[in-house]
Amino acid sequence: MKNIIIVSLMLMVVASCTKQLDKSPYGVVSTENFYKTAADAEMAVTAAYKSFQTLDGQNGWNTRAGYTPMGDITGPDVQAHPDLVVYYQIQQSIISPSSDQILMLYQRCYSALLLANVAIEKIPAIEMDEQVKSRFMGELYFIRGFWLFRLGYMFGTAPLVTSQLGIADLNVPNSKREAVYEAGKSVNNYTVTKSDLFDQAETDFKMALQQQIADRNTGDLMGRADKGAVKAYLAQIYLYEHRWNDAKLLLEEIMSYGYALLPDYNDVFNGTHDNSSEAVFEVQYTAMNQKGTDNFGTVLTAPNGEGYVAGGGWGWTRPTPDLESEYEAGDPRLVASIFRKNKDDFFGQLFLDKVNGTGLGIRKWCIANAPNNNGVTVDQVSWNNSANYTLVRYAEVLLWYAEVMNELGNPAAAASYVNMVRQRTATTTDPNTINHDVVGELPPVSGAQGYEEMFWTIVHERRIELAFEGKFGWDLRRWGIAEAYLSNPSRWQNEVTPGYFKFKEGKDEIFPLPQIEIDRAGGTLVQNAGY
Repeated sequence: MKNIIIVSLMLMVVASCTKQLDKSPYGVVSTENFYKTAADAEMAVTAAYKSFQTLDGQNGWNTRAGYTPMGDITGPDVQAHPDLVVYYQIQQSIISPSSDQILMLYQRCYSALLLANVAIEKIPAIEMDEQVKSRFMGELYFIRGFWLFRLGYMFGTAPLVTSQLGIADLNVPNSKREAVYEAGKSVNNYTVTKSDLFDQAETDFKMALQQQIADRNTGDLMGRADKGAVKAYLAQIYLYEHRWNDAKLLLEEIMSYGYALLPDYNDVFNGTHDNSSEAVFEVQYTAMNQKGTDNFGTVLTAPNGEGYVAGGGWGWTRPTPDLESEYEAGDPRLVASIFRKNKDDFFGQLFLDKVNGTGLGIRKWCIANAPNNNGVTVDQVSWNNSANYTLVRYAEVLLWYAEVMNELGNPAAAASYVNMVRQRTATTTDPNTINHDVVGELPPVSGAQGYEEMFWTIVHERRIELAFEGKFGWDLRRWGIAEAYLSNPSRWQNEVTPGYFKFKEGKDEIFPLPQIEIDRAGGTLVQNAGY
């Protein structure tokens, strides 16, 4: 009875205000009155790009704050801070569909899709320079494809949305997804055989390639989508679908665009080489003292209590002993990536592990406090960090190509591309100033290895080269080896808080759909298997 009375009162209020509401609003921007000029189009595209700055951040925090921890805790390379219960739940394979973190990841994808979908619909009708319009459309198709791909590998059966939806259209059903473990193959045996989200992302990426975008951007267009970035994401779909020849062609085209590894591995992460020769696609940041526009992920992953970065460092994720033991003797990427208690230092300040309690901390991404700022500008040493974040870099392209060549029966060629990445160890410096490791160029891997041995060589190299970049946990799922790799208790026996994945094939390859979204859908949206 109380609900009926409340609804009746609401209807009376609405009815009494009808004449006031039936007037055209003034000073209000809507999709009907905004998309009129070239400037409007540019602002719309810029807004769509901003979605990358808050890719997986929590509560409006930015990409580095969320993307890397969320990717890393799906694998064996980090242990989460004890306060971050949801990260432990993911590592225990007990994540709940009611998790706020899962909801945030999911909704962020659709918020980004809304911006891209509306712009794709509206910009074609704007009278403006056709070449610029074509470039804008290419960028928008890339952005939409990026988020559809992300939904596809993270959530699997999430709804496919390619248009602006009204309130009456929100009960969208699951997209279709099918995946199988190939019988008779022990590694790289997990294939996505059907994905509506991947299919639409592929269509969007191909549409982007038909527009007026450059092979590789320079100057003022740095940071925008170009053919190198588009092909890098399209190639990832082909890797999931085991379309090796298709991936091979794309990766060869990317390699023809003039990318190059930076000589020193440290420079990829220390904030001094934004939009470098190695960057294939990079999230752009500015120091505007606003959540999302500035990159403060360095604060959240830096070790607790050491004072290495402004804000002190929060240590959301800490390296595992299992990852430390993966490094080869003399590999300079170890000292470039990890602090070890009483051994490594940061511009003369020894790592004492004052709070972490694990004996290890993440060096990669640390940007020094002034005055020991290593040439980094003032805005980069605070919460308002303007250092960009690289989502795809050339080293990863080389390792993808090695994987493809191995799958196509040419492990010798695969070895040569792995060695291109390893050769950088010859010119990578030890960043320590107190205690120095004996580091230097690693020996080349042999091209005489068989298929499976080369596969594990590539697994090792990706794990080391891309440590703490949010990649390896998803790699393990794509390769079909996550259950065996993650559910091995020996990997976790040296952790401060013992525990390890109880990964279940057929369930834990993807996250659950948020329960609140299933409830809202009124029966049209079904939960992913096993949750």
